[in-house]
Amino acid sequence: MGAIVDKIKLNEKYDRRIKLLQDDKKKIKELYETGNYSLNDLAKKYNVSKKTIHLTVNENAKKKNDEYIKNNWKKFQKPKETRTRIAADTRNYKRELLEKGLI
Repeated sequence: MGAIVDKIKLNEKYDRRIKLLQDDKKKIKELYETGNYSLNDLAKKYNVSKKTIHLTVNENAKKKNDEYIKNNWKKFQKPKETRTRIAADTRNYKRELLEKGLI
């Protein structure tokens, strides 16, 4: 049986999987469109990979990447023991946030 915290959806501020907030993505697109910044410059500035920036500024590349992952998700699936550990870590993280009153 799942824990109560399993049903809690984290917002982007507390979700550790999210590397760039929506405001950051918007700013990155604006900066890139000026032509004064390269993908590498923005990747260094926001401390993410060049691919993350590329998928942020290029909607077609993002759609293509999402489609590939959707069709090939089994290639990316971690072993069951790893998934179990990750789920427990996430549950504990959510409990900590709940105890601190952040969610």
